[in-house]
Amino acid sequence: MLPPGQSRRRLNRAMNVKLDQIATVRTLTTFRDRTPVENVDGNAHLLSIRDVVTRWPPDLSSIPRVVVDEHQLSAALEEGDILLPGRGASYPARLFHGAPRPVCTAGQVYVIRAKREIDPAYLCWYLNRPVIQAEINQLLAGSSIKALNKSSLLTIEISLPPEPERLRIAELRSLSEQRTRLRDELERLDQAEIEHACETLFEHRRAHG
Repeated sequence: MLPPGQSRRRLNRAMNVKLDQIATVRTLTTFRDRTPVENVDGNAHLLSIRDVVTRWPPDLSSIPRVVVDEHQLSAALEEGDILLPGRGASYPARLFHGAPRPVCTAGQVYVIRAKREIDPAYLCWYLNRPVIQAEINQLLAGSSIKALNKSSLLTIEISLPPEPERLRIAELRSLSEQRTRLRDELERLDQAEIEHACETLFEHRRAHG
């Protein structure tokens, strides 16, 4: 653990630390007995490992809604949380940007919450670096179904350049994600426009024989 009162000063220079020194890690298995049934009037979305490893950020309109109680809502994700699968074939780190409705997780999904002096966007970028992803794969346990133990995850070494460099990396990643979202939206609009043109042509030819 970083010494109280010295964390900001120390993190302004390059250093290497273990993940557990700069973040907390927990498994938000909110529903231990059974996964709740999907409910269109639910007060929360329910993310699974599948949602984490596929396209990100997820389309919340396609993520199941469920009804959760106040206790379960207290364990909902917070903006800046980093999600990492606890088992499976791939282990991408995903930065959660918040949502209009609470989001909970089901299954073995690690939630990494960076400490105040660490920008979560930098930490997420670092965990996705090929060299770190290769290290994670070396830490996996199990023969048929691979799994990442929390104790192993906590030992991953994180390289921290001076704070201005970390913030610059985080800013570049944010710009890249914005560009990707805009490109996806433009593609969606293009497809909708093409589909509209096809339908118009089809109806016109049918009306005029």
